[in-house]
Amino acid sequence: MIIALYVLLPILCVILDQVSKYFIYGQSFPLIGDFLWIESSFNTGAAFSLGEGAKWFFIVITIVASIVMIYLIASKKWGLSRFTKISICLILGGAIGNLIDRIWLGGVRDFIYLKSINFAIFNIADSFVTVGAVLLFVSIIITIVKSKRKKDGTC
Repeated sequence: MIIALYVLLPILCVILDQVSKYFIYGQSFPLIGDFLWIESSFNTGAAFSLGEGAKWFFIVITIVASIVMIYLIASKKWGLSRFTKISICLILGGAIGNLIDRIWLGGVRDFIYLKSINFAIFNIADSFVTVGAVLLFVSIIITIVKSKRKKDGTC
């Protein structure tokens, strides 16, 4: 059952990302006043348009990172917790969602815009990567604290 989760979660992330891009990209309208807008933008770089035009670099990096993430999720060698693996699944799903755009379109379709704070325009895949990274960071902190407590005998 858990293995199915590790397979289905990234697939679900990719589907949600691609479906949202298909139906929403190309539009522009306020969703929540001046706070949240749908505002389409095409990004050939990474986050905040860094490395603009480096399509193949990002494709190769994403493929290599995806292989490493799949290995980490599937491997029992590292003894990763379920929480850690789910975090990695979210990052993997988001990475593959944007990888599909890069391969087929040469860049990434973004459309979520926090207009009131003028934050970079992003997409659902970016959200999965961000949430997964935050959860992975929390998982690492928890692991470090548990390890320290175990070492000190203060469990």
